[in-house]
Amino acid sequence: MWLGLFGLVALVNYLFFVHLEPINKKEINRGSTQKEHKRKDNFAEWFDKGYKRYQEGDLTKAAEAFTKAINLNPEKTRSYFHRGIAYNKMGMYDKAINDYNKVIALNPDYVEAYTNRGWAYLQKGLFNRAIKDCSKALLLNPAMATAYHTRGMGYKAQGLLDMARNDFQKSCELGNNKGCQAYGELSKAKDNGT
Repeated sequence: MWLGLFGLVALVNYLFFVHLEPINKKEINRGSTQKEHKRKDNFAEWFDKGYKRYQEGDLTKAAEAFTKAINLNPEKTRSYFHRGIAYNKMGMYDKAINDYNKVIALNPDYVEAYTNRGWAYLQKGLFNRAIKDCSKALLLNPAMATAYHTRGMGYKAQGLLDMARNDFQKSCELGNNKGCQAYGELSKAKDNGT
């Protein structure tokens, strides 16, 4: 039980840590007027504050900083996405889902938004939605190891063990250690007849 819980916590940290990266201010300000330039600088500053707070583990302050970045530039998907990550880690799954919904509305091909929203649905026990989101992510990027793993978790929760095992195996083949662990555990349980 504790090992499974520890593994789940490690998975959450892995899934939501790998997608955060600071903003390149020069890239954001290219071709802007002075007023737009200042606004974009403020956006980048708030985004970077959110990123820094996230790295420090202060998820509440991270979410607040990402909110300020969103207020300055509501069309930037990254702010919603990263605030969603912070909300997910705080267990605020409805807020995370709302942020991922916004990301997907702004950019329907944002693969990680589907995977992370799928994770939030999984945590809420909405397994069909989790599976659907991860399947969409895999249509967009068939090499998304975390999407296979999360979808496998959804299948496992529904008792669809063969489908779960297949997804865990694929996740493992793509280099996801948690996928390898889940595949091994499920295969061992099958061999033991449980």
